[in-house]
Amino acid sequence: MRWVRLLAAAGVTAVAATGCATAPAGSEGGGGPRTALTIATSFAVSDLDPIESGYWAPEFGYGALLLKPVKGGRLEPWLLAELPRQTAPTTWTLRLRPNLTFQNGHRLDAAAAAAAMTFSLAENASVKPLLPGAKVTASGPDTVTLTTATPTSYVPSLLAHESMFPIVDTATYLPLRKRPAELVAARIWAGPYTVTSLTPEAMTLAPTPGYTVSAPKLQKLTVRFVADAQARILAVQHGEADLALYPPTSAARELEGRSDAVYLSQPAGTAAEGFQLTLNPRTGPLSELPVRRALRDGIDYAQLATQVMNGRYDTAVGFYPAFLPYARRNQNHDPDAAKAALEAAGWRAGADGVRSRAGRRLAVTLLTYPQQPDARTIAVAVQAQLKRVGFDIAIRQVDDINAALKLPTGWDAAVLGNGTLDWTQTDPVTPVIASFTPGGDSNYGGVSDPELTGLVRQLAATTDAATRDRLLGRVQEIVVTERVYGLSLALKRVPAVAAPSLRDYTVPPVALLWVDAF
Repeated sequence: MRWVRLLAAAGVTAVAATGCATAPAGSEGGGGPRTALTIATSFAVSDLDPIESGYWAPEFGYGALLLKPVKGGRLEPWLLAELPRQTAPTTWTLRLRPNLTFQNGHRLDAAAAAAAMTFSLAENASVKPLLPGAKVTASGPDTVTLTTATPTSYVPSLLAHESMFPIVDTATYLPLRKRPAELVAARIWAGPYTVTSLTPEAMTLAPTPGYTVSAPKLQKLTVRFVADAQARILAVQHGEADLALYPPTSAARELEGRSDAVYLSQPAGTAAEGFQLTLNPRTGPLSELPVRRALRDGIDYAQLATQVMNGRYDTAVGFYPAFLPYARRNQNHDPDAAKAALEAAGWRAGADGVRSRAGRRLAVTLLTYPQQPDARTIAVAVQAQLKRVGFDIAIRQVDDINAALKLPTGWDAAVLGNGTLDWTQTDPVTPVIASFTPGGDSNYGGVSDPELTGLVRQLAATTDAATRDRLLGRVQEIVVTERVYGLSLALKRVPAVAAPSLRDYTVPPVALLWVDAF
């Protein structure tokens, strides 16, 4: 889903002061339950549009989903009263909680929920390729029926995914769609906290009056947008923020023994997200399979996790995290195999160690982006590792990684913060659809592989675990071993830097629901 080295503190103190200087963060009650929370994050929420920016809504509390992903790979009802029932191979029945409303007071009944879901099926590029031909109807006052064109096992995961079915008041939203600045006042969302103001610098939220799903515990929630990683950490140290999101891993060592901030992260062996190496096989040297295989074998995945990232990452041994029963261990550091593959393909080493063929150097442009501070650190390490087998890696940082990757040329690979499970960590299929099938919204490399697409269709209809594991095994053989469409570089134990009063805060084990614990 969404990770520049630390700048010298002297160069960013002003940023911390201008980007975060307001009233003190934390509890406003002087020792009682926490009533206020300030979060500093690198990604700015530009507007409240459900299609353009809707994935921030559940993370920061102003949106609620039909289902909630929780620890242990489970889903719980959120806006629904119960888990969805599959009443036929292609039919799902969804029963809403009674007496739901949007933040503007409009009724959130079956008709409103069906309208929001129908809008997503028509307009949302994330969900369209996953449920082609699906239809949603209101079959009762609080009952919605979802009908899919084919049996689709991952429907519950989609209902719990931040990017798929944002539940908003579409009757109010649609007339304002081209005027996003008016969406704050429109209060179209259905979460426990309501956005009261949104500027390029910050978003403020207050408890939603009369919210019936759960009781909001905070009286004030502030999310500040601070691009620089060190400035976010300084904000915590200076008492201007309670949580700093997306800190660089190097902060763990720098904060050891300090009393003004603490580095928190998920436990070892549990990381399910991190950095993927997105490849562009349409042009340049990576259009050649032997070159992609050499790139895969030239990377030292264990070194990335244990040395480069100071043991704060889990090693990526394959496409999926090692703790999953269907994970294949098919990413191995084998520099001799990498060199042999390049030799066989006619790439010869020059005096500087870089290989060339027919006068063309083995040059690869590798993209990173500043919002995820560890991306460049990993890219620099990969650059050094691949130089040893003959690659000339040029690192280019871009401010908008998604826009850059949508261009078919100008890049060969990218270090991208993402995971191979979906946002809920319950579904291994939809990320493959998104990244490696035609029409997938993250298929930046333009992969079109009939066998892979066919496997995905089988997986979508499979409910038997043994069959699923067998099919996923073949998917991993294609993506990593045989055709090398993408790689997992390192698995990040999601971190945060917290104020001392939050040293017992648990980093969300799944889904990054940052305010759910308050």
